[in-house]
Amino acid sequence: MSWPSRQDRAVRTGAWARSPVHPVERRNAVKRQFFVPVACVLSLLLLMPRTGQAQSHDEHAVKAALVFNLTKYVEWPQGNNEVVIGFIGEGPMGEVLKKMLDGKASESRPIHVLLSPSDQELEHCYILYIADPSPKKIRAALDRVRDKSILTVGDTESFVREGGMISLVTVGDLVQIQVRLEVAHQSRLKISSRLLNIAVLVPPTPEVKN
Repeated sequence: MSWPSRQDRAVRTGAWARSPVHPVERRNAVKRQFFVPVACVLSLLLLMPRTGQAQSHDEHAVKAALVFNLTKYVEWPQGNNEVVIGFIGEGPMGEVLKKMLDGKASESRPIHVLLSPSDQELEHCYILYIADPSPKKIRAALDRVRDKSILTVGDTESFVREGGMISLVTVGDLVQIQVRLEVAHQSRLKISSRLLNIAVLVPPTPEVKN
């Protein structure tokens, strides 16, 4: 079975994000099933003000929509009646997550977004979004949830290399989903094959031998 190309395994952040009903050509029916809920979240873009930074605005909105879909295609061992998303880091992504997802529902489960959660609040999180370009700060944030069944999401190339589970990486006008599957398994998280079919699977980092 051949994997989709890297360009196929990505989401456009330009015209598609600006029009939630824009037809996105996808050959794989599974991919269409995964991204249908994204269109529902992206419809919120119509209520958000347009600025001169529209492209960046759309990029963050698409990433927020993808986070919304992760709540549907990841299974947590403890089960959940609500979805708590924590955000740590810099830039506008936290506010975008708060504005687009907080108070919404994912399969009848209310979504709550916590910005800069405390260690006690992290205990209640199911997803932790880490937005920081510094590998050192990424590792520090990941250490706070190590050995916990919390899905870690970032948006840099280095995120999965540093031990994160999923990274939403901007490549041109695309958002590519990168997954470190073995890291998710170590935290007892199950990721749906529907998501994996459109993702770039990043292999484990080789151990350095002395």
